[in-house]
Amino acid sequence: MMEVLTPIVFLWLVLVALVGFLVGWWTRGRQIAGRELTLKRRFDNRLSAIEEDARRALERARLESEAARRKIKAERDSLYARLSKLDPQASGGVDPSRRDGRAPKRKGRTEGARPAVAEAVGAGASGESDDLTRIKGIGPTFEARLHELGYRTYLDLARWTSEDLDALGKGLGARIRLKEWSDRAAELHREKYGSPT
Repeated sequence: MMEVLTPIVFLWLVLVALVGFLVGWWTRGRQIAGRELTLKRRFDNRLSAIEEDARRALERARLESEAARRKIKAERDSLYARLSKLDPQASGGVDPSRRDGRAPKRKGRTEGARPAVAEAVGAGASGESDDLTRIKGIGPTFEARLHELGYRTYLDLARWTSEDLDALGKGLGARIRLKEWSDRAAELHREKYGSPT
């Protein structure tokens, strides 16, 4: 009888071990799947939070950009208004609120249509012209720009008033250099013509 029980017991033991192995394998698989699901949920939640933060940052940047654009437009309109007060010819008579951001076109400007600043000092009325490039800091390009504004002689530059310097300095961004140029122009005028400015 022992001979019959031994193989049966052995088979039962093998069967129980096999069932135990299968149950353990299935349980372990469920645990791993549960962990994977938890990690996937955490990842999805974190990804959603990052996307939401990025959306908020993008919206904040858009709002800041819009505010900066409005501020720049207001500044531009203010500058156009100031320009039209200083030089109605240069502003083209366009209302600042209707400007599209492009520089005004100066078609058909003649020598008689100089800016108000140039007219205030009576610049270049005689039609003669001095070599303004002898003044340190004025090259051919800038000399042409000064001629365009109506300043052709040393005397024109020497007679700049503080208001002229302020107006030109704002337009050209060189207030300190303009004073030096005015002083040097006075010296050159005295050298050339031997008369005081």
